[in-house]
Amino acid sequence: MKKSFTRFFIAAIALFICIGTTGAVFPSRTIAADYETREVYLGGKPLGIEIGAEGVIVTGISDVITSDGLKSPLKDKGILRGDVLVRIAGRSVSRPGDIKEILDELPVKDVVLTFKRAGGYFDVATEYVCDSFNERKLGINVRDSVTGIGTLTYITADKEFGALGHHITDSETGLTDELRYGFIYNAFIDGVHKSVPDRAGELTGEFSQDNPIGKIRKNNSFGIFGDYTADINGFQKIRTAAREEVKPGKAYVYTTINGEKPEYYSIDIVKATEQTRPDTKSMVITVTDKRLIEKAGGIVQGMSGSPIIQNGKLVGAVTHVFVGEPTRGFGVYIGWMLQN
Repeated sequence: MKKSFTRFFIAAIALFICIGTTGAVFPSRTIAADYETREVYLGGKPLGIEIGAEGVIVTGISDVITSDGLKSPLKDKGILRGDVLVRIAGRSVSRPGDIKEILDELPVKDVVLTFKRAGGYFDVATEYVCDSFNERKLGINVRDSVTGIGTLTYITADKEFGALGHHITDSETGLTDELRYGFIYNAFIDGVHKSVPDRAGELTGEFSQDNPIGKIRKNNSFGIFGDYTADINGFQKIRTAAREEVKPGKAYVYTTINGEKPEYYSIDIVKATEQTRPDTKSMVITVTDKRLIEKAGGIVQGMSGSPIIQNGKLVGAVTHVFVGEPTRGFGVYIGWMLQN
């Protein structure tokens, strides 16, 4: 069977390195010490990511060409880009093809659509129309998932993974909170667009969606998390560090900028912030490795989630890049990721 490969230029999707210093709302609870000091399997490998919502994501409302001219059943109904269509006439919608299947089986033209927005549901009553080919249409544009490439941070002994170090956001619709369900895949990096001041670069690559290696069950400010379903043989074990162990000084980032195999690149931890509550901006880092600077210009999109190692321990992951100074960025303490 022919494999289907998906290719990505990361700049098109707001999935990976969070550009700039935009803040976020974080939980107020503190973290238990046993989350911070444990043995895990070290990541660093690139991941293909596919994540969706409870239903299909609305990307726009359009006109339908009918025998009576243009009609738009959902115009002025208060539907916004980023809303999630979850049901039509009480029947669940999980992929774009479900819309046609459900409409074709309706006994009447009247139909109630159920949408999800900001955690709540609302109904919209309308009628379908028939286009010039006599196909039933609503005039709604949707897709079922957001896709792209990121970096694996760790896998626990219980085969739970953490990656990215920040949430996934759909750049087209701005949707974040509703993106919760999906899969991760092995990816291959075949190019790098270098970062330059005021413009972050990106990794380019491809992955096959035939064989997932994990299932996503959470997407929040600290990354994506879920169950790793593939073989973990070949991953090296590493101890994680408590927050108070992380100090300014020499460290390494373990990341992949070519192919599938990660490498160590030298960095400096410029600042290790004292944090008692979860925050993604735990460390300020500077890339010092000439190979990484020459090849990528520093930190690029797609590297987020790359493990940061200091004194032989996993201390955190890359999260943000300074757009004006791409050799510098932020990292999150590994303990904040492990609590997920």
